[in-house]
Amino acid sequence: MQRNMKKLKLLILEDQTQEAEEIQLFLKDNNYDVIVSKNIQEAKQEIQNHFFDMIVLDILINGKPEGIHFAQYLNKQGINIPFLFLTNLQSKLIFDQAKLTNPFIYLLKPYNELELLFSLELAIESHYEQSNTISFNSENAVLSPIFFFIKKKKSVVKVAVQSISYIEVKEKYCNLKCDKEHYQIKLSLTRIKEILSNPDFKQVHRNYLVNIKKIKEIYFEDNLILLDSNDKISFSERYKNLFVKDNIIFR
Repeated sequence: MQRNMKKLKLLILEDQTQEAEEIQLFLKDNNYDVIVSKNIQEAKQEIQNHFFDMIVLDILINGKPEGIHFAQYLNKQGINIPFLFLTNLQSKLIFDQAKLTNPFIYLLKPYNELELLFSLELAIESHYEQSNTISFNSENAVLSPIFFFIKKKKSVVKVAVQSISYIEVKEKYCNLKCDKEHYQIKLSLTRIKEILSNPDFKQVHRNYLVNIKKIKEIYFEDNLILLDSNDKISFSERYKNLFVKDNIIFR
């Protein structure tokens, strides 16, 4: 895996050892980084110590509806991580209680592998309030201010926004040049700026958005920016004046 690619990190609350091992192995095989907690105390500790992109909750833990209690805890603490229930409980009463915690979905065991994978991907898309229309070549993706998520076959990988050196617009597409990869998105430069909402990205030309942390040198007289990657970016007069105003430069 490339250095700018990061696996999605999942927390699973499951007290049945065999079931926990099976789902953990399955998700790891599909490019997820998985941590399993066997009780609500362990799960709370993991939440405090790690960042998770998604949580999968069994409901019945040690004979009690701990999964629902943990979901209530997430809501009460304002922990904004999407979660779903994966359980063998088919009680309408339990379902109604679980529904009040606003899970992404309620899945029944034994689970269908593709259904679980699709549910995880859709939960991420829903969480970041993005549609399924953003594409990187033949792959689908979701953008957020911190990461963009790319669906590749059965897995989802995330790419750190800070790994982007610059963004170039070409007609209806934007090319994202990262540290090691290059992606094409069917999205306007204006829309990407809105999604990123990141002060590190400055527009330096009507066709270019640059990550200022990746700038090596600026040649004002030549209207040129040299990046750490040795890419050369045009610097228009219009945006040069704004850049100097927003970024204190000592001459």
